[in-house]
Amino acid sequence: MAPVLLLVLLGLVRLGSAQPVDLKKLQAALQDLQVERREMSLRLDMAERELKRVKETPKVAFAASLGGNGLVKTTSGNKNLVYADLLTNVGGAYNANTGEFTAPIRGVYYIRFTANAPSNFPMSAVLYKNNNQIELIAHEQPGGEGSDTASNGAALMLEEGDKLKMVLWTNTQIWDNSNHHSTFSGFLLFSMVDEPPKEFDAEAEMKTLEVSLMQLQAENRGIQERLNSTESELKTMRDVPKVAFAVSLGGNGLVKTTSGSKTLIYKDVMTNIGQAYNSETGEFTAPIRGVYYIRFTANAPSNFPMAPRGRGSDTASNGATLMLEEGDKLKMVLWTNTQIWDNSNHHSTFSGFLLFPL
Repeated sequence: MAPVLLLVLLGLVRLGSAQPVDLKKLQAALQDLQVERREMSLRLDMAERELKRVKETPKVAFAASLGGNGLVKTTSGNKNLVYADLLTNVGGAYNANTGEFTAPIRGVYYIRFTANAPSNFPMSAVLYKNNNQIELIAHEQPGGEGSDTASNGAALMLEEGDKLKMVLWTNTQIWDNSNHHSTFSGFLLFSMVDEPPKEFDAEAEMKTLEVSLMQLQAENRGIQERLNSTESELKTMRDVPKVAFAVSLGGNGLVKTTSGSKTLIYKDVMTNIGQAYNSETGEFTAPIRGVYYIRFTANAPSNFPMAPRGRGSDTASNGATLMLEEGDKLKMVLWTNTQIWDNSNHHSTFSGFLLFPL
């Protein structure tokens, strides 16, 4: 009501009305408008800077496997591993020709790799940063007949342009085929781009006191429209569903098949945020189009495949970032003539979570 009253009062002054005008009230109403504009300007500045940061942060996720169908082995020096079979490469930061991942922005990245090889010879997979700094290692000594799997991963702080690659150490080996046993993957968790704080220009704000009432009202309407639009867009981004699940086979015993493949149903639910995992069917259904991180671990006695190697037990795991369409379904399958085991301690698990929508 104050702006309307001011318009009337100003009109009376211009027309030379004899009615008295309360200049103090006029000045107070003008100051109220200035305060309102300042508050909206500050909110708009913060919202626009946050939106700019969100929009300019690239989406980065990759997953690749060695592929092929055989052994990679070196006995005369270290060898760079080139994971040529691409599963995911959102952002194009992984080079399948060189095997290198290049950080496109300063930030924290989650990097993981899994290595598989026959257990009759040492196995290795070593993560290097910028060619010379060892970050993570997976290494196994010979263990007799059969095969072995090892994995490692960590959240790493990378500067823009930092390069990561996998190296096979001398006198070791690694193996893969089209089923993606030996993988290299990662994704950006969040950026760490420093932005200097923007100082409030008091002198410039004082000059706005010289602007007419009509101009102030027009500016306020424009700022309010931009504010509403920006906050609405931010709300849409923040309303992305939270999706994360972790389940285990549970029970207390062996699941084995010798007459065809069998769908595994992980009934022991530890986490199911978003309810995208169905414990009755064992299926995970992607609720929206996006990039998801999926991982599983299997344990079983070693007297029968997974990988028979005598008495004892063995554990294997794998995982990758996957691009899924809305409605895509994932499930775990036990191949014929293999087995898997679990109990209440959750040895054999299936888990995943949404990284970001697309």
